[in-house]
Amino acid sequence: MRTLAQPTDTLEAHYDAVVIGSGYGAGIAASRLARMKLSACVLERGREFLPGQFPSTLRQGMAEFQADTPLGRTGSELGLFDLRVNDDISVMVGCGLGGTSLINGNVMLKPETRVFEDAVWPEAFRAELTTTVAEGYARAARMLQPVSYPGPDLAKLAAFRTAAGALGADCTLPPINVTFEPGPDGNHAGIHQPACTLCGDCCSGCNVGAKNTVAMNYLPDAVAHGAAVFTQCRVQHVERAGGDWRVVFARLDGEGSEEELAVSARTVVLGAGTLGSSEILLRSAEAGLDLSARTGENFSGNGDVIAFGYNNDVEINGIGIGHPAVEGTDPVGPVIAGLIDLRKDGPLGENIVIQEGAIPSLLAPLLPGLMAGISPLFGDDTDAGDFFEEAGQTAKSIFKGAYQGAVHNTQTFLVMAHEGGGGVMSLDGGRLGLTWPDAGKRPVFELISKTLRAATAATGGTYVDNPMWSRLLGRNLISVHPLGGCCLGDTVEGGVVDHKCRVFDGAGGVHDGLYVMDGSVLPRSLGVNPSLTISAVAERAMIHFARDRGLSFDDRRPRETTA
Repeated sequence: MRTLAQPTDTLEAHYDAVVIGSGYGAGIAASRLARMKLSACVLERGREFLPGQFPSTLRQGMAEFQADTPLGRTGSELGLFDLRVNDDISVMVGCGLGGTSLINGNVMLKPETRVFEDAVWPEAFRAELTTTVAEGYARAARMLQPVSYPGPDLAKLAAFRTAAGALGADCTLPPINVTFEPGPDGNHAGIHQPACTLCGDCCSGCNVGAKNTVAMNYLPDAVAHGAAVFTQCRVQHVERAGGDWRVVFARLDGEGSEEELAVSARTVVLGAGTLGSSEILLRSAEAGLDLSARTGENFSGNGDVIAFGYNNDVEINGIGIGHPAVEGTDPVGPVIAGLIDLRKDGPLGENIVIQEGAIPSLLAPLLPGLMAGISPLFGDDTDAGDFFEEAGQTAKSIFKGAYQGAVHNTQTFLVMAHEGGGGVMSLDGGRLGLTWPDAGKRPVFELISKTLRAATAATGGTYVDNPMWSRLLGRNLISVHPLGGCCLGDTVEGGVVDHKCRVFDGAGGVHDGLYVMDGSVLPRSLGVNPSLTISAVAERAMIHFARDRGLSFDDRRPRETTA
């Protein structure tokens, strides 16, 4: 596959449209704007990764890790794994061309219908649930091509089915953005992808090329229709420049140096993610742009919980094996293949979904000692009667590695729920901070912990909460699905953008040509993986964009394929 990005010295002074970011919302905007025959460019903060260039060892993984904390930053600003540390809730996102789609769990689910009955969604949006919103979902599915895992059976799935039975539920196979059977003409964008090798390394970047990231569909589609893509460009703020928008950004060299540049456009679409778009708008407000007072508010972590069933009595095989695979290992499968759906007709706030996961192979050297150390501190052994057998399994992992013993028999749980969305993002000394006092003390997290303990007991393991959520550490959370901050609303008093994703001005009108399309516009938790809904909302916004301007585009496959 050829690279999509081009050198910054080819950047033109003006485009019809500038798209900031390259995740689901931004990639969709770039594709659709280019298909409308508008000149468009994409500015992405991170680097471009091709299959085979993602980290595959612990050393490479550490080099791709960056963390922003109240005490300062560590790691390269271009690192793939971007951790934002805060006192109440921390967030992990991806940094690279394709955004968090590069390292997410691939799952594409629709939320319950009741989620959209909440009055936080604009009335005009709710009125189009069966028309433009439904069409947005359909268009996203056609491009991303999610399918359920087709087999063969996996050890982690077999154990997950046992857990599901103990919870009185079924284990189903959710649609995921992974290519298992490549078509002869490539994917919907004409890109040829190889079949998944079941290595389990989806969340550290797919070195096979089978993961249907935005870099495999929407972005190459945008380039095929004339868009220009530029990486290592961190946007600072946007400002009015006559009848156009001026986008001020820093060109990053990866060594700590940066050069300030600018580009103008009639239309600007912010798609830098929940944190990125909120930060850019907050900086733009500091520079004088008139915005809603709600900018940065209503942050949600989508009820995310990550926990483990350690040292089970059954084989799990949930540690990635890499590509090429570690010698002597069995296929792990995609990072997520199974779902326990516990959504019921009761209170929406008590509904949760559980997914099983796989830990990337680059972390395998750390896991035996790490898990053996934290399980006595943060774990709850659900069958204490087999102490000596479990101790032997722990020793086996420590001496023989993560592909044997206790770590080999460890199940990873990923949960989504509804936690209320009360976080606030703001600039503090130039840094984007996130505050949400007592976020982790909401009753839903106790419900999740109780449920996961029961799931772990079904296979005889030690239930290990996310250590950050321990009482000792203040019940802090970590989210991989940040939402909100630039929320949809009926008016400027209730949101930051209108139902078409147009940014409100402070007086209640909209800024002509300024949009936000990413997870930051979602005004509440979804209770499921948000990628599909983010995509649907962006597709819908582009439908309205074209209609409002008398333009048109289609989403059919290109006539020619790209090797």
